[in-house]
Amino acid sequence: MATVDSAPDAPAFGWWRTPRGAALDVVLALVVTVLPVATWLLAVRVAPLLPAVATAQPAIAAQTVSFASAFAHLAGSAFDLTLVARRRFPVAVALVVVAAEAFGHSTLLGLTIALYTLAAYGTSRAVLAGIGLLAVVAGLKPWTWADIPSTAELFVVLGFTGVMVLVAVVLPVVLGLYLNARRGLMASLRERAKRLEREQTLLARQVRTEERTRIAREMHDVVAHRVSLMVVHAGALEMKPDREPETVAEAASKIADIGRQALGELRQAVGVLKVDNADDSAPLAPQPTLDDLAELVEQSRSAGVPVDYRVEGRRRLANVAERTAYRIVQEGLTNVHKHAFGARTEISLRFLPDRLEVSVRNDAPRRSTGIDLPSGGHGLAGLKERLTLVGGEFESGPSRNGGFRIAARIPIAVPAG
Repeated sequence: MATVDSAPDAPAFGWWRTPRGAALDVVLALVVTVLPVATWLLAVRVAPLLPAVATAQPAIAAQTVSFASAFAHLAGSAFDLTLVARRRFPVAVALVVVAAEAFGHSTLLGLTIALYTLAAYGTSRAVLAGIGLLAVVAGLKPWTWADIPSTAELFVVLGFTGVMVLVAVVLPVVLGLYLNARRGLMASLRERAKRLEREQTLLARQVRTEERTRIAREMHDVVAHRVSLMVVHAGALEMKPDREPETVAEAASKIADIGRQALGELRQAVGVLKVDNADDSAPLAPQPTLDDLAELVEQSRSAGVPVDYRVEGRRRLANVAERTAYRIVQEGLTNVHKHAFGARTEISLRFLPDRLEVSVRNDAPRRSTGIDLPSGGHGLAGLKERLTLVGGEFESGPSRNGGFRIAARIPIAVPAG
């Protein structure tokens, strides 16, 4: 039985948890020590008032009022002062009190307190059982039985002493074990509550982090591609301000259309974020699928990017997989707008029995457009996260001809969750 102590690691008052515990132990030790001395003093006062007892038992009366008897009471009671350290050294205190009881220098009250403390704060059940057995022997004092003149008186003494030992040894041990077990249970419950609180805090933090990441990814997907197209069209007008009015008006109309599309998608994303999780009645715009890739490719072509788009195989994908494939192509074209505008770009979708292979490859840029589009690397990181969620694979990097390549493998059967 390991010691169970729910106190903090650093005691607040010596080896006690609180000053109140220290005061209790000191007062308890003093009371147990002074009690037999007070009993003796009471006997000294009362003995002269009982002449019949003094006449009938002159030896006992004389022993009661003698100096030797007084010293024996005081010296014997001093062993109970060790109860002050009962919480810090429960085994040592119990052994001292048991030894004092064996030689008549302790009280049953002191023995009771020492055994209760040993059971409540002790080390193991083997030690408790051993000291408890010694306490029973010390209480019965079998070495004094030979002085009892008759068998009848021996049985009476044994019966009376046995009841006292039961009260002084068994009951405090049982009570101490119960309180020790209860203290252990409460400590376990507190630790479990703290652990659950820590886990909930970590879970909430993880959920917030994942939600921020998801929001950032969605915002990037919604805004980056549309804005890059707008910048490309506006940059083209800036580079050739002397174009025909019809050409300028057509480019401005495209910029306006792309801007409206970006605002609509952004408004939809913000609206979803504002809706309570418990309310599922919020209107949701249709999510992009592979059917929208043709329009996406055409917008890049109209901006001046030569795009070769081809599809192989029979289309069969879940909605989330199609949305992921759309975002991969979208991010590939966005990177072309930013870093290789005007370079020949190849987009390939190849449906296999168990997966879809998506590839966006562009040649090295032939010339600088003079259009500065910032890039933070969030798009590729977002694609990796998307592919991880659907159980796919993603790779990107420069190609042999100086261009750039994005490739992904999306499983036909998207894993749940």
